[in-house]
Amino acid sequence: MYQLPSIATVLLMLTATGTAVAHSVGSHPPTADPGIIVQEVNPWTHLDFNNDPDNFQFAIVADRTGSHRLEVFADAVTKLNLLQPEFVMSVGDLIEGYTEELEQLRSEWEEFHSLTARLEMPFFYTPGNHDITNPVQAEEWERQLGRSYYSFVYRNVLLLCLNTEDGKPSHIGEEQIEFVERTLAENPDVRWTLVFQHKPLWNYNRE
Repeated sequence: MYQLPSIATVLLMLTATGTAVAHSVGSHPPTADPGIIVQEVNPWTHLDFNNDPDNFQFAIVADRTGSHRLEVFADAVTKLNLLQPEFVMSVGDLIEGYTEELEQLRSEWEEFHSLTARLEMPFFYTPGNHDITNPVQAEEWERQLGRSYYSFVYRNVLLLCLNTEDGKPSHIGEEQIEFVERTLAENPDVRWTLVFQHKPLWNYNRE
């Protein structure tokens, strides 16, 4: 859904403040406190941020589903490593999905994880309808990636990653709404709040 003709990579340049911490190559310990709750399983590759003392920049990768070509996203990974943003955000539809066949799902996720593992900076997962459209997919997401919605603060910027397939298509449940309200209340003084989600959501009269 909402497919773009090819992988679009957007690099956002934001003014940074504060002191950067040296980038650690090899193992992936956190190089800066991103204000994020770490659990046993997490929806990101690692937290070894590619800190830059002069710029705050990150990339966004778009929907790759609908007869995707593996080489296109692989090429995007190569270009991201050349650009060296501090981290990479996604907006969902990472696999073809739309199946309850576990073997197929796990094969598609294995393929995608093999690509994100090649990134030299953290990659943050956000679910789309192709990724988490039925209970089997939702359970597999939780098994592999943990939470389907979360937030973190990086250099005084709040980043909210939401699940627009929360219990049913094009939906955000009460618990997730409460999470958003609580997160906003806990971070009243951030410089920006950025929201990442797959589908636009709004209320309207169907009559």
